[in-house]
Amino acid sequence: MSESVQGSAVVIMAAAVAAVLLAELLRGIRLPVVVLEIVLGILIGPQVLHWAVVHPFIDGLSQLGLALLMFLAGFEADPARIRGRPLNLAVAGWGGSLVLGLAAGAMLAASGRVLSGLIVGLALATTALGTLLPIVRDAGLLDTRFGTFVLAAGTVGEFGPIVAIALLLTSDAPWHTAVLL
Repeated sequence: MSESVQGSAVVIMAAAVAAVLLAELLRGIRLPVVVLEIVLGILIGPQVLHWAVVHPFIDGLSQLGLALLMFLAGFEADPARIRGRPLNLAVAGWGGSLVLGLAAGAMLAASGRVLSGLIVGLALATTALGTLLPIVRDAGLLDTRFGTFVLAAGTVGEFGPIVAIALLLTSDAPWHTAVLL
């Protein structure tokens, strides 16, 4: 590994630590650590200060960080807490998004603009709201009524696309896959 890649890794680790320290120093502002990590990542990256270089190792770190953020969002999911109206609204909202996404994908495929309306439809119905759950928790909103609805929407928005992709894209026999699931 070259010195520039090693230096980039050190700068990235320092930025991660700095984000936590800044969040503690700015506790009165209640700025989530994730937001500071993203801002510092942009600043040290190749588009601003050029302190971190583009390299497959650094890209691997980036992918690992995204996976860890997804796991953090998964830890927030609490099925007992979202039961009832929050879950029903989240399922209805995501189901509506799926129908609209699949309809838009079908129209784009029919017009020849995309190769697969199904993939486009699923992509349009996929949310990243689950990744915001750590931010909602850090802001102290997760234990509120609003936080419960965000938690429900984030859980369904992350879990729904996984199930839909497993059913629709992984086999030639979706009903067989559905039975196995």
